[in-house]
Amino acid sequence: MSIRMRLALGYSAAMILTLVFVSGIVWWQMGLALRASLEETLRTRAIAVVTALENDAQSGLQETDRAAPGVFAVIYSSSGSIVDASAAAPANLRPAEGAVELAGRRYLLHTELTASGLTVLAGASLAPIDAANAALARLLLGVGLAAGALSTFGGWWLAGRAFRPVDAIITEATTLGGADLDRRLPEPTRLDEIGRLARTLNGMLDRIDESVRRQRTFVAMASHELRTPLAAMRIELEVADHPGAAVAELRRALRAAQADAIRLSNLATGLLELAAVADDGRTIVRAPVRPNDLLATTLRGVEALARQRDVRLLWSAPAEVVSADRTRLEQALVNLVVNAVTYSPPGGEVEVRGTLEGSPGAQSFVVEVLDRGPGLGDDAPELLFEPFQRGSHADGPGSGLGLATAASAIRAHRGAIGAANREGGGARFWFRIPCERPDPRRPDSARP
Repeated sequence: MSIRMRLALGYSAAMILTLVFVSGIVWWQMGLALRASLEETLRTRAIAVVTALENDAQSGLQETDRAAPGVFAVIYSSSGSIVDASAAAPANLRPAEGAVELAGRRYLLHTELTASGLTVLAGASLAPIDAANAALARLLLGVGLAAGALSTFGGWWLAGRAFRPVDAIITEATTLGGADLDRRLPEPTRLDEIGRLARTLNGMLDRIDESVRRQRTFVAMASHELRTPLAAMRIELEVADHPGAAVAELRRALRAAQADAIRLSNLATGLLELAAVADDGRTIVRAPVRPNDLLATTLRGVEALARQRDVRLLWSAPAEVVSADRTRLEQALVNLVVNAVTYSPPGGEVEVRGTLEGSPGAQSFVVEVLDRGPGLGDDAPELLFEPFQRGSHADGPGSGLGLATAASAIRAHRGAIGAANREGGGARFWFRIPCERPDPRRPDSARP
């Protein structure tokens, strides 16, 4: 059953229950009012007869009958015999109070006593009241059925009007395909629940569109980067395979092919590292980490490159335990430090500073990598962290994946990364990640 049908039936059921409740109260109150009015009429009639008897010893039943149509009166002696009675009084009627049934008919009776010991009984048939109650019940039933039908139709119409934007969204969504990522769902003019739903879905489509476009760009650029060394390797192997190639040419071709193979290997490694770091943080596994130990371990892996380029590494970091993904942080640090060493002049220095900022419970681990190389120049810092993007000062081998890998690792921590020109020359790369200090009461929090 559709939501529209459920809403229409629910609205109709609520309306019918309300009408039944109100109609029941009206019917009950109407019956009570009619009976109370008849009881007052009977009491007035009986008192009038008693007054007439006490004033002139005459009941005047016939006159009273004309004054109160449908009401009869009977006068009983002290022994219970009938002294006088209205023409409309039923036979075999005995003095009583309230409703009685006689010969299949219901009557409402009221009695009064005179000073002389006579009993005056006034009564009337309850048939008119019963007929009025039955007519009112039929009227209320008809009104209830008509109102129920109208409420069902109205609920169906209102639900359809309310869900018309949903139908438009569904119709549009069913036609969306992989080639229609630029299309969006129609948004209602009013920003109600359905409007917010449409806006949220369009926001999701925007993110999907951006993600697919970035993926396609990444694949296209990766294909381009792979095609160049593969084409060069094929040419070099063809040269080496030529029957008339000299030994020197053969060796040059093999060395070039080896260099292209190394480049392909590095590119494949960079692509795998970039793919392994998810921006949404699902691959992040936090564990207790000491920043000083993290920097010491990371820089040991870069010392060989630093010695080769005659660059000195300086670092400092606190020894407090924080919570972070050590593997991802090492990826980010290695790429940033290798980048700084690569662009540092011989005899230069690369400084790596790690600090903790903020109060306990809301701390951030901040790392700065400083060099005295050519700096960023006029390059936009945010573009340096995109895959396959290299700065204007870049030279030598490289695919532009190192900084992108570092940025992905930091973003997976819900952190931030950036770069700027350093005062006095050089570049300053930094990142900041939120880190929770491990609970010292936990048994595993002391392990770095």
